[in-house]
Amino acid sequence: MDKELFEKIQDGDPRAFDSLAIKISPELYGFILRMVQNENDAKDILQDTLVRVWEKRHQFRGTSTVKTWIYRIAINLSYTHLKRRQRWGTALLDEVKSLVSGSDPQQETEQLFQSEMLERSLSSLTPRQKAVVMARIYEDLPFAEISKALGCSVNAAKVHFHEGKKRIESYMKAKVGENG
Repeated sequence: MDKELFEKIQDGDPRAFDSLAIKISPELYGFILRMVQNENDAKDILQDTLVRVWEKRHQFRGTSTVKTWIYRIAINLSYTHLKRRQRWGTALLDEVKSLVSGSDPQQETEQLFQSEMLERSLSSLTPRQKAVVMARIYEDLPFAEISKALGCSVNAAKVHFHEGKKRIESYMKAKVGENG
C-alpha cells in the first residue's frame, strides 16, 4: 500500500481515495466473501468497509500497515454481520471449486469429495480460527499482520491457526475413516 497515497486520503483527497478503493477492492472483496460466504453480503460489507476507511481515515496511527488496518475494519464488520445472522455459511469456496476440473470422472468425484470435506471442516472452526486460517492461507498474510488485524498477539494468532489446522485435520481424518 502506497504511504503517500494514504497521506493524501488523510488530507481529504477524494481522487486518492478512489484510487485506493480501486486498488484494494478486488482482494478485499474476495477475503470478505470467504468470511461471510454470500455475494450480496460481501458487497455490502465491502462498501461499509470503504465508507469506514474514509470516515475514520484520521484515526489511522501508523502502528500497522494501511492494508492491515483496512482488513481489521473488514474483519470487524464481517464478525458483526455474522453475529447478527448467527451463522457461518457452508457454501463451497470458489478456490476449492476450481480444483474440480479435467475429464477424469473418478478424479473429479474424489476432488469434489475433498473440497466438500474442506468446506465442512472450515465451517466447524470458531470465527477467529476461520479468520486466521483464511488470512494465512488465502491472503498469505504474515502472522504479525493477522494479529494486528484481529487485535491479538502474534502468538495468539499462531495458536488460532494451529488449533484451526488441527481441527480441520481431525475433521478430515474422521470423515475419511467414515467414508473410505
